[in-house]
Amino acid sequence: MFAMRTSKPGAGNLCYITRGRGGWSWCIQGSPTDKNCDVLANCVGYACGRFNEIYNAIKGTSGMKYYALNCNAENFIERAVNTYGLEVVGYPVKGGIMVWQKGNTLSGNDGAGHVAVVEKVYDGNHIYTSESGYGGSAFWNQHRYNGDGRWGIGSGYTFRGCIVNPAVGKVTVDEEPAPTPGPVGKFNVGDKVTIEGNLYVSSNASSPAGYATKRVTNITRVNPGSAHPYNTTGDLGWMDEASITKYVEPTPAPTPAPSTGLKVGDKVKIINKGNGSSYGDSNTAYGLGWTRTILKIYEGRAFPYQVGNNTGTTGFYKADALEKI
Repeated sequence: MFAMRTSKPGAGNLCYITRGRGGWSWCIQGSPTDKNCDVLANCVGYACGRFNEIYNAIKGTSGMKYYALNCNAENFIERAVNTYGLEVVGYPVKGGIMVWQKGNTLSGNDGAGHVAVVEKVYDGNHIYTSESGYGGSAFWNQHRYNGDGRWGIGSGYTFRGCIVNPAVGKVTVDEEPAPTPGPVGKFNVGDKVTIEGNLYVSSNASSPAGYATKRVTNITRVNPGSAHPYNTTGDLGWMDEASITKYVEPTPAPTPAPSTGLKVGDKVKIINKGNGSSYGDSNTAYGLGWTRTILKIYEGRAFPYQVGNNTGTTGFYKADALEKI
């Protein structure tokens, strides 16, 4: 129905260029501003441009029919419904705009939210998106899963719904199966890792915005060739490869050998033969049926238990030659 976008829009794509520079977009300039598509980096400018780009590709039109999708990301639903009468559903649909609210209000005072465009739907729990982020990366693709009800975004966000693209309709499953992700670097999406190091708001940010200390998590996003190419569960932040190590399951502690329960001072009955030396290099010791006391224990020797009474040592025995009384 339309070609998936798997790379950043290029020079001359008017859906991603502001009107002030000869484009069609009514959105603000992105930050950092892309030299070819000046609405990037910004989720709003990207989602608005991509939504219209898809519409034009299918309908054979040009221009920007839905130019007013230029508000805070979390308010896209109200703008889409009230201005254009667009349909909104509670699940991702191909070519649609997914909308997340940040914080507890829609005022923008507790965050502006996020939007992303659905490029492919594998099933009800797995989609593939194209996105941008203000103050971050101009473009990225991401496999998103809905195990947390938020489609993989941070815990401060709430998924509000998906704006249906009229040129596509409510396509919820594509025919092709999900691809098996290939290797993209030292770590791949889905790898269980331990992270410790600086966190960055984007994969090419110049200075860190936080720090993670020995946290076990999973790789969720990879941006090959960038300065900080890996992000993890909950969009914790982008990280250097050097700050990540493959998680190794701890080796279970060995099961200790069962204790004989015998200790110095125990009264025992001799039920088998022993030796005249704890090393086992002397004469056979008998005393079968006698009751004696453990006088000393020589760990690691052939006949470790020295057994006797107040008159002296009867012999040295193995554990199975003694019966505790």
